[in-house]
Amino acid sequence: MRKLKDLKITVVGLGMEGGSYAIALRHYINPKNLWGIDIDDNTLIAAEKLGVIDKGFTNPIEPLKNSDLVIMCIYPSGIINFIKENNNYFKQNCVITDVAGVKERLVNDINSFLRDDIDYIAGHPMAGNEYKGFLYASKDIFVGANYLITPSKKNKEENLKLVEEIAYKIGCSNVMRIDHITHDKMIAYASQLIHVIATSIVNNEHFSDDINLFSGGSFKNATRVANINSDLWTDAFIENKKYLIEELEKFENNISLVKDSLINGNREILYNFLQESYVKRNNNRKIFQN
Repeated sequence: MRKLKDLKITVVGLGMEGGSYAIALRHYINPKNLWGIDIDDNTLIAAEKLGVIDKGFTNPIEPLKNSDLVIMCIYPSGIINFIKENNNYFKQNCVITDVAGVKERLVNDINSFLRDDIDYIAGHPMAGNEYKGFLYASKDIFVGANYLITPSKKNKEENLKLVEEIAYKIGCSNVMRIDHITHDKMIAYASQLIHVIATSIVNNEHFSDDINLFSGGSFKNATRVANINSDLWTDAFIENKKYLIEELEKFENNISLVKDSLINGNREILYNFLQESYVKRNNNRKIFQN
């Protein structure tokens, strides 16, 4: 396996997550070269002055031709287009990975046109915050986080291990390989649905400055992620709409059950619904012990 310190690495997209990845790479690995690609000159200048990257580029050709590893940290819909447009510029035997929260379409589409000498390893660090931009980047977001990898049949074992090693080096505590369909289904339930619920609560007419008089910790916890990066999550929802719609329909069924129980004054159905949640939550208490 290639030594991490000898790698030439390019991070594409220096927003919150891409910037955090670059900062973590610099702090924990300090590779031979670390370059950044972004459409914002000011972001690149800031990253250079802070010593996060060696050099920044708005034109991707030069760094891509020299990079052993390219980490895609742009929105899911843009990843496919970027790799397709630059397919001829990637260095021979380059490894490409990403941080996107959806995988099925990316894995299938990218592998349909990617050069045979390039290995695309689909990755997803379960880390981040609700803010947008390089200003909010931090190496600490990866500490203790899970890192999911969705391998394809085309992946080389040595390259999978390379991405896994990097994930551990930047602070992740657990790296798992799962298939991309399972990934997208679970992300629709455990992440995207939660963001839909939080934004729906905040978009209620009762949300105002006065809400603090009536809310406790549960309201604040439930609505924290409503402070949302609208560009990113619109893209993620659309890319994963098949599985997100399935989860929304299940959620609608549960809401309808509660609503109908209230309309009909059916205490037993309402109690059983709430009690089932109580039992499940307590039986799976280890899930919430972070």
